[in-house]
Amino acid sequence: MTVKAYPSIGKKYGEAICVAGIDQTTNDWIRLYPVAFRDLPQDHRFAKYATIEVESRKSKSDPRPESYTPLIDTLKVTQGPLPSGVAQERRELILPLIKEGMCSILAQQKVDGISLGLFEPAELLAFRWERTAEHWSEGKRMKIDQQSLLGGKKPPLQKIPFAFSYRYRCSISGCRGHTQKIVDWEIGEMFRSLRLSHDERSALEKVRQKWADQLWGSKYDTYLYVGNQLAHPKGFLVLGVFWPKKRTRGDGSSGWVQGELPLQR
Repeated sequence: MTVKAYPSIGKKYGEAICVAGIDQTTNDWIRLYPVAFRDLPQDHRFAKYATIEVESRKSKSDPRPESYTPLIDTLKVTQGPLPSGVAQERRELILPLIKEGMCSILAQQKVDGISLGLFEPAELLAFRWERTAEHWSEGKRMKIDQQSLLGGKKPPLQKIPFAFSYRYRCSISGCRGHTQKIVDWEIGEMFRSLRLSHDERSALEKVRQKWADQLWGSKYDTYLYVGNQLAHPKGFLVLGVFWPKKRTRGDGSSGWVQGELPLQR
């Protein structure tokens, strides 16, 4: 598994997450939804870069080629997450699926409907956040309350009152730039945790330091996992960031362009 999105509240499934990773039977991308992650037993709550086994069937409601419905009762964690210290092993699993850039993924999507991808962007132009609703809508709150009445023991899912996004340029010649929302569970959880001990502005600044300065820093190779939305096939989101330590080229250069990082709300 390579990415886990922050939980959402849907009319059909209630609280669930979408996860994506590499199907080792096909060596291609796979999307699993819905996964009621916080309802799983502790020993079934897999981390990123862990290996799982789960029976699944092609989604009837989602025609995207990578989308499958998991049979959660069959889920097993067969291997813990590959630690960051073995970055080369992660690279060997992930980088065979790399694409040239976001522009090429969009072009391929028009041809065969792909909805997941990975690539190395050329330049970060901005990391942004935008304030959203402070609380869940009434309909979603009622869904949460309903699940709680049915025996849920987990704490209510907290709403993250900000949407975070990247503005970047990919490596395709003539790229005009892409602005995409970040839906990685880790960024929402980081902000939520920081708000327990920091004021809002300090929490946002620390999120920016991690997700812009560090993840795109000169010491790392930065790759973006992206996936589109069922209702908006051209509307790709950043599902996560793969940021192993940088590999130098034969000439000793890194080939990296560091963009400006304006602080934008």
